[in-house]
Amino acid sequence: MDFKTRKKYYNLCDPYEPLEPDDERNVDLDAFGEENRDFIRGVNWTDKLVEEIVLSDKPAFKLFTGLPGSGKTTELKRLIKRLSDPDEGNLFPVFINAEEVIDLSNPIEVTDIITAVVYATEKAIIEQEGGSPEKALDEGYFKRLWNWLQNTDVEMGKGEFAIPSAGKLVFEMKSRPTLRQRIREDVTSNILKFVEDAKRELEMRNYHVTRKFEKDGIVIIFDSLERLRGITSNWHEVLTSAEKVFRGNASYVRLPVHVLYTVPSALATRIRNIVFLPMIKVRAKDREPYKQGLKAALELIHRRVPDAVLGKIFGPDVNERIEKLLLWSGGYPREIVQMLQKAIAHKTHPLPDSALDRIIADIANEYLMIVSGETFDWLAKVAKSKVLTIEDDEHRRIADIILANHAVLRYLNKELWYDLHPAVYEIPGVQKAIANLEAGEN
Repeated sequence: MDFKTRKKYYNLCDPYEPLEPDDERNVDLDAFGEENRDFIRGVNWTDKLVEEIVLSDKPAFKLFTGLPGSGKTTELKRLIKRLSDPDEGNLFPVFINAEEVIDLSNPIEVTDIITAVVYATEKAIIEQEGGSPEKALDEGYFKRLWNWLQNTDVEMGKGEFAIPSAGKLVFEMKSRPTLRQRIREDVTSNILKFVEDAKRELEMRNYHVTRKFEKDGIVIIFDSLERLRGITSNWHEVLTSAEKVFRGNASYVRLPVHVLYTVPSALATRIRNIVFLPMIKVRAKDREPYKQGLKAALELIHRRVPDAVLGKIFGPDVNERIEKLLLWSGGYPREIVQMLQKAIAHKTHPLPDSALDRIIADIANEYLMIVSGETFDWLAKVAKSKVLTIEDDEHRRIADIILANHAVLRYLNKELWYDLHPAVYEIPGVQKAIANLEAGEN
């Protein structure tokens, strides 16, 4: 296969690129199994979210998660399209990418979330009206907030706590830890006033949207907060801060408008009623290959690379070799696309068996670094029971790490169940723990 062709399809298989709803590569995974309601991810997730938002007389408050690369952002963009449709939701959507407004490597607080929401809402409305956000954001809410902070704290606005303009407050908080901490301390002692003022501002903006744009209200979609992971030294501190915001202080981040926050997947063991986007069911609960799921996963490949090119990449046994990769992925969309990209990148086509094995081994090695010996017995119990059993704080600590690093995958039929990633099944220590567990049962 020539270099130009390899380059084209290599870039069409970028595993880190979220797809827009109208992208030709986008696969509506929940359409598979729709006729007999045997969905490969349990339910139609966009339908579920749309209904729970538009049918609610009160402002909806949703927490949503999924593994990075599970299709979560693409699903949210599909959700926004439907919610903004005058014939369906007729809402004014405000999409927030947390990476742009929040420092995701350190603990968060209510202050960070609320200011980001108000900033994004005002900016979206100003842009819809054809105005200039940069100038307009220096007035109104952020001018009042900055004045209040300066009146509360005589050092605010001086020296290291100065900012270029009130409208840049959110970005200054993200990039300047010292300023961010000082503002948090000032707000904490006046948290009720801060939250009331912000919510009042959102109520006014919501009224403006209903009158000016003839919409039924605002819906906030706060994406990428699931990437709150910190670094090795503060991982649990960052996760605990997210739990504090979305469970302990949930009343503060419930808004007078519809809102959906993404949250770290590890919080699913700590907070109830989190909507968790599951994997594609390429194997049934008994670990037998599941045709409908394999068909859907295969469509992810076909939308990126045509059959003729796949034949050149994988050779005459193309179907068997692709199925091997699909089963090895555990139905994890990002890994499916990632392995396909690695196959395209190889210089020799059809792909030699040794190269295919190397692609699989590279994935397996990543899991070897994630899964430590202390987790083997717990993983064996998950493999046998298909249940994520949390018996104590130690189990919860293990589950946090394992879930966040997709060593255990979540599936949904009519019931929720879990299974180990196929690479984790192959780890000798895990195999031994499963064998010991089975021996003890007999």
